[in-house]
Amino acid sequence: MPWIITFVVSWIILFLLVDWRYIKYTVWGGLLALSFQLVVDEIAIGLNLYDFSNVVIRIFDSSLFFTLGAPFCIGVLYAQTYPKNNILRLIDVIISAALFFIMEYSLVHIGALKYLHWHYLYSLIIDVVALLALGNLITIFKLSPWMRRGK
Repeated sequence: MPWIITFVVSWIILFLLVDWRYIKYTVWGGLLALSFQLVVDEIAIGLNLYDFSNVVIRIFDSSLFFTLGAPFCIGVLYAQTYPKNNILRLIDVIISAALFFIMEYSLVHIGALKYLHWHYLYSLIIDVVALLALGNLITIFKLSPWMRRGK
C-alpha cells in the first residue's frame, strides 16, 4: 500500500505543477529518471544492499508503482523547472535530493524499504549524482521549456 500511496501523491503533485504545453519534451526527463532508478535499484537489490517490501507489482526488482510514481514525476518536474543559472541548478539539485531523501526516509521508517547493507548517506550521494546526470541530459536534449521557447 505505501507504494500505491507514493504513486498517487506523486501524480497529484505532477498534475498540480506540470506545464502541459511542454509535456512532449519534459516527459523524457521522467523517462530518463525512471531509467536511472530502475538501473540503480536493480544493481543494489542484486547486491543485497536493500530490498522492497509489500510490492504489489514488480518491474525488475523494483516496485512498478514507485517507478512510475516518484522517479517519473520528479524527472518531468525537474526537466520543467531546470534553471538557466548554474548556482540555481546546484540549489535545485540540493532541494530535489533533500525531498527524495525525505521520501526514502519515510519509506524505510514504515518498513516498505529495508536497508540490508545500505545507509542513508549512500542514497543521498546516488540522488545527487543522478540529478546531476539528469541535468546534463536535459541540457543535451534541450528538454527544459526555456530551451524550447521560440521553436
